[in-house]
Amino acid sequence: MRHQVIRRLTYGSNVAVAVALAAALVVMVNWLANKYPRRHDFIQTSDMYQLSEKTKNVLKELERDVEFYFFSNPQESELYSKIERLLAAYQAVTPRVKVRMADTIRDIAELRKLVRELNVDEPDTVVIKYGDEKKVLTEMKLADFTFHYNEYTGGQIKKLKRLKAEQAFTSAILELMNPVKINARFTVRHGEKSLSSYADDGYSEAKRYLERDGISATPIELVALQEVPGTNCDVLIIAGPTKQFMEHELNLIRRYLNQGGRALIMLDPEMATGLEELVSEYNVKVGNDIVVDPELQLPYASPLQLIVGRYSGHAITRRLQTYTAFFLARSVSIADYENTVNRAQELATTSRRGWGETDTDKDSFKYTEGKDLDGPVSVAVAVENEKTGMRLVVIGDADFFTNRELARGANRDFFLNSVNWLVKREFLVAIGAKTVTEMRRLDLNAVQLWAVTIFVMGIVPLFAALAGILVYVRRRQ
Repeated sequence: MRHQVIRRLTYGSNVAVAVALAAALVVMVNWLANKYPRRHDFIQTSDMYQLSEKTKNVLKELERDVEFYFFSNPQESELYSKIERLLAAYQAVTPRVKVRMADTIRDIAELRKLVRELNVDEPDTVVIKYGDEKKVLTEMKLADFTFHYNEYTGGQIKKLKRLKAEQAFTSAILELMNPVKINARFTVRHGEKSLSSYADDGYSEAKRYLERDGISATPIELVALQEVPGTNCDVLIIAGPTKQFMEHELNLIRRYLNQGGRALIMLDPEMATGLEELVSEYNVKVGNDIVVDPELQLPYASPLQLIVGRYSGHAITRRLQTYTAFFLARSVSIADYENTVNRAQELATTSRRGWGETDTDKDSFKYTEGKDLDGPVSVAVAVENEKTGMRLVVIGDADFFTNRELARGANRDFFLNSVNWLVKREFLVAIGAKTVTEMRRLDLNAVQLWAVTIFVMGIVPLFAALAGILVYVRRRQ
């Protein structure tokens, strides 16, 4: 009896010690995992969610929490799961990263509050907050898509091609950590459309998007100035004037550009403003015509509505993925391709079937060889002078970013990209976009499929049976 008690106590003590050691091991492993966190993604496309060393270094420099708000519908969005996993990788680097995935279907009450607070008006948008500063990243900044024409609906089918969210996130964090106030000054008193007007032909929406990107948009009257104030004017914007500029004003703009200023000049057709001759001094030729392109004309739309989908590799346009709609555009081209001082590059051009119609008094346009401008016709040009730092963008239309047109195609991105390039906000970290690949499919022929079937259904069970027989025989011995 005594031996049985001792034996039970011994067994019980051994079990208790084993349990205590196991518990201690669990506690120790969790403590080590918490102190030295490591994360690994075993899913096939895990390279999409492995952060670069540059991103990790930026996250380690955070002095306060950075908050991510992602607005999306998980059931319909191609980005939801990918953004969720990428943000989990950000959180694994530092606890300062806070994430809120806002479901646009289920979290209606909270969503409305966040939308008003963060100024969000479209799905698949990420808002990043760092202190009092914030940055809004739309779907096109997070990923590249391919667009295919849908013959049944007449619309476009969108498919995810590349994920560039890490580049966008890290660049936004860097920008928020080092905020710089930028002033965009819109000229007035020359028939320009109103910056504060909410009418269809106003620019209030453009102003709102500029301010969302941290760019202050205010009017400026040149006539009463002796100099364009460089400290209060990071970019001068002239949007669709209908009246002639005074010589004094033209000289102000000329001096501003010669001293390294930045300007976005948008000139509508059939308007003589004096700026046409001014921009020619900076290697830009503005045509006295109306650009037409029957190849990309929309059904039931006026032939004067120009649809452009051919872009150059310039920083402004290389990421544009869909068309830009110009209500009425004139040609804007490079005056001298050999000019190495004011280096110019075309941004958007028509197809080869497009042309610049010079006889604008007719009701219907028809190409006239030797008289009209042959296609492809450029409608926008960017110029840079590396010596002075001057940057200039000239576009042959000022209606494409009005309240009525801004949301169409790539209109908004074309406008905002132009302004951001002018103020040298190429704040992109050298982090490549991740190609979204399909899950690899194993295609087997009949012989391979037969071999796999025999191995799985025959050989593997046979080895298991042989092992069982061997164990049975050894036990019998």
